[in-house]
Formats: sequence, structure tokens, C-alpha cells
Amino acid sequence: MIAIYVSIIYTLLWSARSAEYSETRRMKLRVLGLFSYRGSDWDGEYVIPAARLARDEINRNDSILPGYVLELIEANSGCDRDRGVHEFVRNALHSEYQPVAIIGAGCSSSTIPIASIAGREEVLIPQVSFASTSPFLSLTDSFPYFYRTIPTDEFIEGARISLMKKFNWKRYGIHNTEIGGDNEVWIDHSITALRAGIEQHIMGAEEVYTGEPYQRIIRNKGFEKAQFVDEIRTSGMRVGMIYGLQESLISDLLCILYHNNLVYPQIFWMTIDIGTFDQLYSHNCTTEEMRQATEGIIYLGHQYNSTSDGVFDVTNKTFEQYYKSYVEESKKYADDKGHEVYSVNNYWSTFTYDAMWALGLALHKAEEKLSKLNSSLANFTLGNSNISGAIINELAGINFAGASGIVSFDKTHKREFLAIAIQQVQNGALKRIGLYSPSNDSSQLGNLSLNESALLWSVENPPLDIFPIEILLAEMWVVVLMYVLLAVGLLWNNFSLLVNFRYQNFHSIKSSSARLNHLMFAGNNLLLLGGITVVIKVTDEYEAVVFGTLCQSTWWLFDIGLLLVLIITLLKSWRIYRIFNSFKPGKFLSDNTFIVITTGCIIIKTIYHSVFVMVNNTNFVRVKILPSEGFVRQKVMYCQPSNWWGIFYLPHVVMIIILCVLAFAIRKVRNKQFNDAKNIATFFYITALVVPICAGVSYAVSPANDIYDKISVSLLLNCTAILCIVFTCQLTLFVPKMIPLFKHKILILYCHN
Repeated sequence: MIAIYVSIIYTLLWSARSAEYSETRRMKLRVLGLFSYRGSDWDGEYVIPAARLARDEINRNDSILPGYVLELIEANSGCDRDRGVHEFVRNALHSEYQPVAIIGAGCSSSTIPIASIAGREEVLIPQVSFASTSPFLSLTDSFPYFYRTIPTDEFIEGARISLMKKFNWKRYGIHNTEIGGDNEVWIDHSITALRAGIEQHIMGAEEVYTGEPYQRIIRNKGFEKAQFVDEIRTSGMRVGMIYGLQESLISDLLCILYHNNLVYPQIFWMTIDIGTFDQLYSHNCTTEEMRQATEGIIYLGHQYNSTSDGVFDVTNKTFEQYYKSYVEESKKYADDKGHEVYSVNNYWSTFTYDAMWALGLALHKAEEKLSKLNSSLANFTLGNSNISGAIINELAGINFAGASGIVSFDKTHKREFLAIAIQQVQNGALKRIGLYSPSNDSSQLGNLSLNESALLWSVENPPLDIFPIEILLAEMWVVVLMYVLLAVGLLWNNFSLLVNFRYQNFHSIKSSSARLNHLMFAGNNLLLLGGITVVIKVTDEYEAVVFGTLCQSTWWLFDIGLLLVLIITLLKSWRIYRIFNSFKPGKFLSDNTFIVITTGCIIIKTIYHSVFVMVNNTNFVRVKILPSEGFVRQKVMYCQPSNWWGIFYLPHVVMIIILCVLAFAIRKVRNKQFNDAKNIATFFYITALVVPICAGVSYAVSPANDIYDKISVSLLLNCTAILCIVFTCQLTLFVPKMIPLFKHKILILYCHN
């Protein structure tokens, strides 16, 4: 029995010594690992245990890299461009023991400059990242030696866009929780990819809100949270995109949104899977409030294996077995670091595990190819294109089933065949609601497989893109008052038109040119109709479209109406001037000539309007969206053309200047038969004083200057300007012609009796 025990002990000792001897006989292949340690903008330190686990499994497998042992050199690149480059230069370029490859870095802002240097002819170090998702890194001409096991942001953005297209959501907003440092590059590239994809695939989509980075909000003491909230509320967005990785920032942001009723179901927020959503904590929200704040959020993350999936061939074990080993390795790492709490994140860690395995397999196959050429990985030096090129060629052909799924790369060195998991927070837990499979053609959206019955909606059907809308123009009493005044003006003007037509041969009316009076009354009617269309009250989106059409018509009516009134007044003034003040009166223009000139002016102005509206696609309707309770958006709509629209009123200005001169020139005409001179001067001086004042004050208090509660005053002043023109025209230019007619009729009636 003693002999047996001695034999067993001897065997164990011999095996251990042999293993130690074998280990020392194997040559070291160094891989530089660039990780983001705790204290960085992104805490990605607990991917290191996954890299170590894969390294140890490769080293224990005698069929992979026989004669070599992988050594992982761990460095803290942080999420910082300068620090990442510094660690790369120190450990790869200026180190006595040069690494044959790089795993990392985790953040795109750190990875981009490193990948740019690593791909230069004098360096040529293969690099595989596990978390750098920037689409910019897919430019293989700039980064020929860069690969990644994590899919790019283009896949995530494709999933977002597919969801928007599925539910016809077109009003979207973007909120960035981070600024500067490591994540700025990643966020900028992701947002650029999102905007480009939406523009390509969703017609009519509108970015209605672009938020200040939340870091700037909390750092800038002068920033008002009320303003921040109002900007989101008044934007009317239906779906919001959150960018950023720091859970503390996202927690504070969601807490503010929750307290202001700006979360589900009012707004559907989308973000990438930050892995620990159930641990989000904010000092300003209780645990229950944070649970409600996260309710309904849609999480988009790269699909990876789960405990229910089968074995993967790289180690011939299940995901559950892998994850158990990873947890154990993480606990040892936490104990070594003295961390009280460690973050076990099977999201980024699985991609790190597969990145290490991808490098190990590529190095193994490259060694087999090099050995046939009487070379080996042991001969690796900076700028050695034969060895580094062999590694890159083998990386391009990698195809194995890893912990995160099938690992293979396309021609731009991007990860292929990995779907995007779409999850939603429901009752405090993540629930899988669908998958998005990217298309091999980057110009096309992939396939969206959605279990709509599993989605959490606030109503039976998916919410519409827009909220209920209440369109306001003016208070009801203002509308009624304006209708009454404008209606009185129409009745009086048309009564005068009938009198002018019926008694056009009566001497007082005939002397004022009855046919020209017809045109003047037509101009007054157009002005009054323009006023009516201005105060039409609309209450829904369909009527808003009608309002837009009426608004365009209003400016045409107002323009033509004012043109008729001014040109007839001008022609009458010119006729009086030619008769009484000209040294050579001669033959003045006839009524028919006046009518032809007026008709020509109307045609020209109509063409101007058509060209301005149709060719320039001008929208006359200006809209202000007001804050409101219960997410019923309110709109203030009013007619106001663009600033350079005033160029079309130059003819009116010219006529007014000429009228001013003529009114002064004929002011002394006292011929009773031609008392139009005094009346014209009176009409012009009154309107020249009242109308500009009303129009100027109206514009000053209109919604164009952000004074929402003065819109009723603005419309009343507009109406006053129109009524001033119409009533003053009637009182000064036609009523004096009607008085002799009425006296004549009364006298005839008296004589008859």
C-alpha cells in the first residue's frame, strides 16, 4: 500500500515538473491587451477575465500553437485617445518584447489612432477589437490591419431605423448623455450613421429635437432644467434616441424625464444595451421611480448566445459552461484587485473572449503556413509584412462558432452574421421582442422579425407618430368680433357696389367714373375676404392643410385688393391733376385705358404669386408648438411669408409715394364738380397714418417674435388695417357721391307725395 502511495506521489511530481519544463520550453507569443479600467468614461475592466479565460484555454490545447504559449500584456488605455496611444507606443513600439498582435481597445476614440498607426508599413501589427463599433473603422484603406468581433453601429442604427419604419414613426429626437473624451467620436459616428439611414429609408422623417449632451447640462450651472424639459415637450417627438455609456448619466437623465412625464408611453426611448439596466440608480429618484422611468425603454444590443443554446465548436462546451467559467475567473480577478463589487457583464465579455480566440486560431494557421516557407511567428518584427500579412490573411478567413455566435468577417473586416437583439423593459425586466438581421448590402435595411404581441403598448395598437393636436389661432371672442366687423364691411361695400351699378348714369356717380368704382369695390371685397381667411379657426391636421391653402390665397387676395384700391385712387388723382394743375392738360387717359392698365397689373401680380409659391415652394404658414399638459400638442398657426416677400410690394410703395405727391399737388382744387381731390387727399392721409401703425404693431406682437399670448391682438390690428382701408375708401370716395343721389331720391319722393 505504501509503495502505491509513493508511486502516485512520484507520478504527480514528475507530471508537474514535466509540465513546468514543457512550459518553459515553449516560446512566448505576446498579445497586447488594451482595456478600459475602472475610473474611465467606460468601465470595461471586467472583460479582462474573459480574455484571460480564452488565453488559458488556448494554452492548454496542445493542438493549437504547439511550441508556443500566449502571453497577455494588459494595459489601461482607458477611454482616452492620448492615453491609448501612449500605452500602445510604450508596450508595442518601444518595448523590448514586441507583441505579435493587439486585442482592443474598447473605445473607438482610442482604437482609431492606434489602428491607424498599427497599419503603417513600418509597424504592421494585426489588431482585433472587442468593443469599438464606429463605422469609420470599416475604411480598410485607412485601417488595413484592423478587425473586430463586435458588429458596427451601422447594424444598431439599422435596427432603430427598421423599428421607426415599421411603426411609421417620423418625428424623432436625439439625446446625447456624453460629451468629450472617449465617447465623443463613437457618438458622432453613430449619430451620423443614424441620420444618413433615416434620410435614405424613411421619407418625410424629421429630426424635431437634438439635445445638449447631458454632461454639459449638469456641468453648466446656468442651464435651466425647465428649459431642457420644455424643449423636449414642445418638440412633439415620438421616439427618442439615447447615446452614451455612463449608467450614472443615463440614470439622472431618465429620472428628470420621468418626473416631467417624458418617458413611456409619451415617448419611446431607444438605447443600446448597457447591460445593467436593473441597477440604474439616481439620487433624485427612488428605486420604484427608476423602475417606472425605465419602463417601456427599447434596448438594442448585439445578439449573443444564451444558456439555452447548444455547444459552440471552438471549445466544445455550452454557453452555460463558458459563462460559469467566466464568472469564476471574474471572482478571482476581483479578489486580486481588491474590488468589493465586480461587474459580471456577459455582453462585452463574450466578444472579448471570441476576439482572443480569433487571434489564437489565426496565429495557429499563420504558423502552419509560415513553417512551410521556413519561417515562423518567432521571427516577427515591426514592419515584417510576410509574417503580419500571413496573420491578416488568416483573420480574413476565420469562421468558427464562438461564445457570441458565428465569428467571421466581411471584406471591410466587419463581423458578419450577428443579429441585433431587440428587448424592452417590461415590469422591471428585459423581455425579448424581436431580432434584426442586417443585410449584406449596406444600402438596404435588413430583416426585422418582431413579435408584436410581446410589445408593451399603452393602447391596443402601436402609438401613432404624432400626438393629438389642437390648433389655435385666436380666442373665440376675437374671431367673432372680427367676423362681425368684416361682415359689416362686406355688406356695406356690396351695397355701394349695387348702388354704383344701378345709378351709374346719375351725374354725381358718373362724374367719379362708375366703371373705375366697380374695380375699387372689387378691391375692397378682396381685402375683406383676405381678412376672413386670416381668422378662420382650424382644429385638426386636415384643416391645417386647408389653412395653408387659404393662407396662400389670403396673400394673393390682399395683394390684388390693395393693388386695385391704390391704382384706382392713383389714376383718379392723376386725372384731376392733369385737368387742373397741368399747364398742358391735353387728352387724358380714358376709363377703358385705365381698366386695361389695371388688368395688366393684376395679371403680372398673379404671375408673381404663382412663381413665388410654386417654383420656390414657399410655405406661408408659420407654426409655433406650445407646451401643454397631458401631451396634447398645441399649435399656433398664422400667415406670414418670408422676409424677402416684401419685394413684391415694391409697386405698392411706389404708388403710395406718387399718391403722396399728387395729394399735395391737388390739395387746393375747390371745384365742386371735382371734389374728389379733397376726398382722395383725406383718404390717403388717414390710411397712410393708421395702416402702417397697425401693421407695425401687429408684427411686433405676432408669434414671429415669440410672444404667443398676443396673437389675438396681432390679428385685431391686422383686421383694423383692412377695415381702415375699406371704410375710409367708402366714406371719402363714394359716400359723397351717394349723398346727392339720396337727396335727389328723397326730393322726388316728396314731390310725388
